[in-house]
Amino acid sequence: METHDDGERKWYFLSAVSEATHDEWTVCQILVHLGLFSGIRRLNDEIITFHARQNIVLTSEEITSFYGRRPDGVAFDAKGKQCVFMEFTRPMDLVTFSDEGDWAETKELEKNERYGMHLYFINHLSALYGRPWNCSQATFTVGARSSLKRTKFQDRLCLLGVTNSKARDKI
Repeated sequence: METHDDGERKWYFLSAVSEATHDEWTVCQILVHLGLFSGIRRLNDEIITFHARQNIVLTSEEITSFYGRRPDGVAFDAKGKQCVFMEFTRPMDLVTFSDEGDWAETKELEKNERYGMHLYFINHLSALYGRPWNCSQATFTVGARSSLKRTKFQDRLCLLGVTNSKARDKI
């Protein structure tokens, strides 16, 4: 596992409860962990204002859904102020195929679209409150050895601190 210069572990996967189970954290829980949550009423106001700047009007149900969304996993590097939403998909998640591109690209675009506004919102709040967190997303396609985009998969493992090439190959 990758460490900082002082030997402290770089990445923490707080949604991993044990080796066998995990909790899918909500966007609200992630905001609390990042120190960007100051009450549900204020969060609602921040979400409304953020979307209004983009000419989007949300209902109260959509606001609740926005902060209740749950990425598959989340990783934090507190020293580097990095937060990574992790999404896991498999080829079978895409039932229809398109002539416009392959299934992996289509699925990745779908996953990126699902959390794009959330990442933008977290980065916006971080800048607004002077907390330098940078939030991004890594999508891992798993479950079909011969159809994986090997380079993309290994790049995402590097992002999360798996720097040893033998370890990446084993994964």
